[in-house]
Amino acid sequence: MKLQLLLAAVTALATVAAACSSARKQQTAQPTESSEPLEVTFNKKNLPKHGVNVSEFSGGIQHIGVPTAKVQLTIEFYKGLGFKLATRHDINGRDFAFMQLGTLFLELIPTDAPTLCSGAVDHFCLDVKNIDALYKKLSDAGYHIISNGIQDIAFWEKGARYFFIEGPNNEKIEFCEIL
Repeated sequence: MKLQLLLAAVTALATVAAACSSARKQQTAQPTESSEPLEVTFNKKNLPKHGVNVSEFSGGIQHIGVPTAKVQLTIEFYKGLGFKLATRHDINGRDFAFMQLGTLFLELIPTDAPTLCSGAVDHFCLDVKNIDALYKKLSDAGYHIISNGIQDIAFWEKGARYFFIEGPNNEKIEFCEIL
């Protein structure tokens, strides 16, 4: 039964990915004589004045955020792959969960309308120490910070502090210090 559910989920994801890929190809079609050339999607405004060596603050990936309309079904899917439920919390009426496989965590983010196409990851997160100093360095360097300062959240035993920047391709990058 679990294998059938897993195969059905993989088939559904493949179908959605194909549809999204097809839609993207249609969006990038060559312009007609009467239309303007399509813009390349790259936000130069998000390029900083200078770089910041994040390795001074981080050892690497902490988690990847995956949007889902069905948190419990997503938990079951990843359990079928060998992940375990690390933590689950209701935050402001929304059911968040973290799944763990080895050192990798997936944050299951409840949403009413996930994108459901290839590449539809909400964000990736770097595990950091000394988040206040890192925030200042990134801010001073001109990185496009998209969160309202450093936020606190009651995940994990003693909580966590985090903030987001936006990359030049509209990707969200979270920096999180687990307390």
